[in-house]
Amino acid sequence: MTRTPGGRELLLRTSSGLDLIQWRSPSGIQTHDVGRHLLELPIIEGDPIRVGGQWQNRPNQHGLYFWQRTGQHIWYESALEATCLVALDQAGEVDKIAAQPFRLLFRTDAKSVRHDPDFFAIHRNGDQVVYDVKPLARMSAEARAQFAETARVCEMVGWRHVVLNEPDATFATNLAFLRSARHVRCHPGPVALEQITNVFAGGRTLGEAREVVNRRSPALAMPAIKHLIWHRLLSVDLTTRLDFDTVATTIPNSEEKPCCV
Repeated sequence: MTRTPGGRELLLRTSSGLDLIQWRSPSGIQTHDVGRHLLELPIIEGDPIRVGGQWQNRPNQHGLYFWQRTGQHIWYESALEATCLVALDQAGEVDKIAAQPFRLLFRTDAKSVRHDPDFFAIHRNGDQVVYDVKPLARMSAEARAQFAETARVCEMVGWRHVVLNEPDATFATNLAFLRSARHVRCHPGPVALEQITNVFAGGRTLGEAREVVNRRSPALAMPAIKHLIWHRLLSVDLTTRLDFDTVATTIPNSEEKPCCV
């Protein structure tokens, strides 16, 4: 196992002929041979191995996405990466996530030289997952070879490797509509939570339910309803367009499931 204690050199190709990984710890760039020992390293806590440049009129606009579970902002460098972060967030399986977490330097006879994955995540069930984001139109032979080498290395470590492409347009639009209500400020209090879950217990349209929840000002009920949909306490079909005719149903024992608080 190779380790460099706080070096500064970011390699462009493997220095040993073997698969290597580099990640940026508080003390500097760490270089390791690939193996299952990487499962025990605090790579998720490291700084991005690189940060792309941003300039006026650049097609890919960078930004930050707030990850509520850790209270951190996750950097992204394209609209597709932002959309994928939203989808991962709403699915609720990812506990911690880091952007541009490390560099993989592939062995000498590999079909690709190196790769900086887009995201590295630790799931609530303990799985460690490497995510790459790539538009379907850019899934070239070179990209597929790079991802194949990444998957090979991930298997050696014990990580999962997942390639994310464009999500369904309707699904993405629905998440964009719901995401503003994902924060703690929209979480209903105990009385309101019980009321909302009872209203949707047998299935009810969003338009009808909001009027039952708040007859005087139905619109004021929507942030809490959207919040519970986002956190999967209310079940809806997110593959069809959300509107006031959409039927939502309380998920059994939803009050026992983790939410944002």
